Formats: sequence, C-alpha cells, structure tokens
Amino acid sequence: MKTRPSIAQLVCYILLAALLIAAAVLLSIVTKTNAEVQRVRALTPTPLPEFGSILKVTPDPSLPTPEPVIRSGASGETVVKLQTRLKELGYYTGSLDGQFGPGTRTAVTLFQQQNSLQPDGIVGAETREVLYSAAARPAVTPAPTATPAPTVDTTSIGAVQQRLKDLGYYTGTVDGLTGPGTKSAVKLFQQQHGLADDGIYGPATGAVLFSDAAHPVVTTPTPDPNLVPGLMANGYPILVNDDNYIPDNYQTVCLVNMRDYCDPDIVTVKGSEILGEKYAVDALQAMIRAAQAEGLKKWQVNAGYRSIAYQQELFDERVYAYRQEGMTGVQARAKVRQTVADPGSSEHHTGLAFDLAVTGEPSFGATKQSVWLAQHCWEYGFILRYPADKTAITKISHEPWHIRYVGTAHSLIMRDEKLCLEEYIDKYAN
Repeated sequence: MKTRPSIAQLVCYILLAALLIAAAVLLSIVTKTNAEVQRVRALTPTPLPEFGSILKVTPDPSLPTPEPVIRSGASGETVVKLQTRLKELGYYTGSLDGQFGPGTRTAVTLFQQQNSLQPDGIVGAETREVLYSAAARPAVTPAPTATPAPTVDTTSIGAVQQRLKDLGYYTGTVDGLTGPGTKSAVKLFQQQHGLADDGIYGPATGAVLFSDAAHPVVTTPTPDPNLVPGLMANGYPILVNDDNYIPDNYQTVCLVNMRDYCDPDIVTVKGSEILGEKYAVDALQAMIRAAQAEGLKKWQVNAGYRSIAYQQELFDERVYAYRQEGMTGVQARAKVRQTVADPGSSEHHTGLAFDLAVTGEPSFGATKQSVWLAQHCWEYGFILRYPADKTAITKISHEPWHIRYVGTAHSLIMRDEKLCLEEYIDKYAN
C-alpha cells in the first residue's frame, strides 16, 4: 500500500523545482551576455574591461590625449619645452635642463601673476593654454626700489668738523669739541655761502654744509694790513647811511678778532666774536693808551664789524620788542630807525665803527671817558659819527659811544669845521 507524501515534503519539492528553473534562466542570460561582449570586441579595437569591472574602461584613443599637469619635481622634454617658452617671454633665466626646480617654479608663478592667472606655480590646463598662445605677455620687470641713501650724521660736532675739513675750512683735529678753531671754520663757511656769519652751527648752516651747494673754501690773497680801509676811489671816506647803502662789492681789508688781537690791559672786548679792521683797531688802542695815561681806564668795546645778516637780526629783534609794547609795524620800524640802522646802511658793515663803554657804568655819556673821547678822538683818526647837534642830518639819535675811523687827514678837518660825515662828503667829495 503506497503512502502519500506529507505537506512538508511537497513544499521542499516545489522550492527545489523553483531553484532549478532560476538557475536555468540565469545561465541563459549569462550565455547571451558573453556572446554580446565577444561580438562588440570584434567590432572595435577599444579594449573593454573584464565583465563586471566597469572602472577599468580607458578613454577612446581617437580623442586628443590630455596634457599632464606639470609641477615641482617633474622632468623631461615637457619641462624643457616649458622652460624654453618661459625663457622666450623673459620669465626664466636658468638653463634648459628639463628639471622643474625652484627656478622654474618661480618663473611659472611670475608668468601667472603677470597674466592674471592663479599664481600657484603649477602648469595646468588654463596656464598652459595662455602660455602657448599669442596672448601670453612678455615679462615686465618692476622698477627697482631706490636704495635709501645712507644716513649722514649732520648733528655731531665731529661730523661737522670732518665735513668742514673735507671742504678746506677747518684745519684742526676732528675731536668733537666746539672750540675757537671750529667756530672760526663755521664762520668762514657761512661768509663764503651767504649765511649769517655768527659762527654758530644751526639748521640753516647745516642744510647748506651737507648739501651739494657746499663748495670748497675760496682762498683769498693775504690782505695788506697797512692799506688804509674804507676810502673811496677819490680818497675820501665811504659814506654809509639810509641814503647810501654799502656797495655790494665792498671788501673789508684785514679783519681781526679783537679779543685775540687787543691788549687786555688796554681794553676789554665784550664779545669773543667782535671783529674790526686791523688798521682802525691799532688806532683805537693807541687812543685808549693816551686816555689811560691821563688816568681814564676801564675802556670796553661793545660792538665792531657786523655782517648785513647780523644787522638784519638785530633790527628785527628791536622791531619785535616794540611790537610787543603795542606799536604797529610801521611805528615800530620808525622807532627802531632812530637808534639802529637798516641792514646794509650801518657803519658797522665797514669794520671801522666801534661802540665803546666803560666797564661797570650803565651810561657812557655820563662818564669822564665820554668827555675825553669827544675832545681827543679826532687826533687818532676817529670821529663822533652821530653828534647831538647833527641828528637832523644823520637821522640817527645822538650816540656819544659810537666812533668811526676815517683817518686824521679827514677827522681833523671835520673837527675844525664842525662837520658831520654827510656834510664833509657833500662839501669836499662831491
């Protein structure tokens, strides 16, 4: 008697049958697919990947082969070509060695910068396209940055001395000390460059001293100390006042530093920089010796030669003082002109005029020395330049301390005829 299969057995039979059917279908599909692959391979030389490896597909060789990206470390003919092109355009100056080193990278970066590309030093598609095109710009060399001039020491005394020595104005030792020799050199430099010759090294002097405008010292012939100074071509004393400015070509003959030159037992010189014409200074000392012989001592010189620049400073200082008192500019200048000459119109420019004083006495006009001077200065070639009774002519207030050397050939006539210098020149020289 046959037994009937159980339900479980029937389910197993059904599943087995389904698997067999699925396997048969899959085998059929694989067979057809493989046949198609073989057919395609026969139609084109383009290799296809192994079945199931789609990532192994290579580009179609009929298309242009893409150029490789060139970067640091690359080498070969491609780099030689790159270097050659960069050299043609002026970006690369090294050898064509086919090595993509720092020099080649720098050239590529510079090319990119000057051609508005990303300056990464790598030759990619965009850089290559511009580099090998007519649009590639030749290298533009930036203007060199001016090398700053070396800092010049223009303030230390040593530097000033050295500069003055280089130009021939200073002959002493460069010791960094401000002594008489340095001051004299500064003063000489100022005189030969149209500066205020005060012997003081300030900004104005420094600006010229350390510039191209500074010229070597101009040596003048040794002056004749016996030549009578201050005389015009006709032999008469030069007249200097508001109407007769000192000539531009006027030359002093032999100025001496009065403190160094004068006998301190005879006269005290107030300032260390007061100068005077030697001929007149000798006459002044002879005159004061005569006064001392009569018991009149303590003579002092307060002023001598003045440059036009110094006279300007003096004039401006007085004007400023009066302006501070409330005067207008016109009023102040008019007031100053009563006692101070305009620059260029001062007797002190000649080196022949001196302002005297008595040491320790506030008013020279009230001293015995003033009385003696008014009586005897004529005998030594001096005149009282601004007498009390001649102010209308001289246009300067009475100055009993101000004397001017003209020589005895003229001073004695002026004394005897009671003439001021303006009257004397008008009467005899014109």
